[in-house]
Amino acid sequence: MEALTSALGGAATLSFKLILIIVPLVTVFEVLRHLPIFRRAGNLVEPAMKGVGLTRDAAIPLFTGIFLGIAYGAGIIIRVAQQKGLPGRELFLMGLFLATCHSVVEDILVFVVIGGNGFVILGVRLGLAVLLTGLMARLWKTD
Repeated sequence: MEALTSALGGAATLSFKLILIIVPLVTVFEVLRHLPIFRRAGNLVEPAMKGVGLTRDAAIPLFTGIFLGIAYGAGIIIRVAQQKGLPGRELFLMGLFLATCHSVVEDILVFVVIGGNGFVILGVRLGLAVLLTGLMARLWKTD
């Protein structure tokens, strides 16, 4: 019985920490999404996005997936793909990047809370995402 009580207490503590991380992140993201900061950030990262085969139209869904995860970003990706008419190649490359390196802010904070090294996690995930997406963009040439 003591083990169950200890496990439930640990689970409640971890859940509380996760709520303290996720709720403010989603709230801040929703506010920032409607401000010009994303447009400026899109201009800043446009050269890097071209290096991995993505256009500026992919910036907002990419930022959403990077900051909040692929599940939350999927709704944004679908909406932007329909509005902007993103080609299948770009949707695939964006999906590949996000599958490798999604939810950078949220996941890293969660792993740091449980004892992980945030810089190592970020470096490996981001490096692998850029490498794989850039390689696939070069292999899958546009017509």
